[in-house]
Amino acid sequence: MTPGSRVEGRGSSNGATATTALLLVASGKGGVGTSVVASLLALTAAERGDRVLLVDASEGGGTLHHLFGVRPAQSLWMLTDSRLGPDDVMIAIDEQLTLVAGGTSGAANAPASDHERRSALSRLSRAYGNYNLVVFDGGSRLDTITAISELADPMLLLVTSADRLALAANYALVKSANARRPNGAVSVLANRHGESVAEEACEFLVGACSHFLGRSIDVAGSIPEDPCLQAAVGAGMTVRDALDGSPAAEAMRGILTRLLPPRIVTQRPMAISGFSSSSRRWS
Repeated sequence: MTPGSRVEGRGSSNGATATTALLLVASGKGGVGTSVVASLLALTAAERGDRVLLVDASEGGGTLHHLFGVRPAQSLWMLTDSRLGPDDVMIAIDEQLTLVAGGTSGAANAPASDHERRSALSRLSRAYGNYNLVVFDGGSRLDTITAISELADPMLLLVTSADRLALAANYALVKSANARRPNGAVSVLANRHGESVAEEACEFLVGACSHFLGRSIDVAGSIPEDPCLQAAVGAGMTVRDALDGSPAAEAMRGILTRLLPPRIVTQRPMAISGFSSSSRRWS
């Protein structure tokens, strides 16, 4: 069974349909680039014609709305309020890509309990069936990653660097995920490294999980260091506008094809309406 097929065919309990793929980008260690990886995944999937929902599940400041140059009025954790629904937090980036901001953006407060966290995620799940792909940026917070994993049952895409601390932290994350979802699909991606270093890092993690946990994980590939992309985003350009000629984006196109083989999109793009109150572009 291919990695892509393992995230499809979900039941109605998480709001997804048989044509909705669910992918959680996360890491055991912060600072390895889950937000950029999640953004690249969402953008390259939208580029090939998939309808994509990108969800920032950060409980801190939130990053994705900055990368896309929008200022959210409402965001994911405001769905702890039962009076709000998914449409209230949607930000239309274009016809193919929709963003849900996270963290404390808008007027949101971080969830005060696991019950609040799961309530917000459950309300958002009602919208999953409108998309071909839902990408979560889960960051490195274990309780957030656990809640998404248990409620949505996505493929877990681990983002790692080659340093031993990151590899050990990701091994611990696989161990935790394996205890809760022993049959869950897991892949690893090395970020900001050349091919040889990335391959060594991924194989180290694959070997550790096989030897100590008795479970296999797939290698999704690697994203090279991309100083031009980093400089462009650092200078205030949106990640979407900085993709032209980006080696990182080109690498992600190949990774996306391996994770989720292209499908023929037979449905018309979803009409985007009613989202203007949730965001405004940076001036």
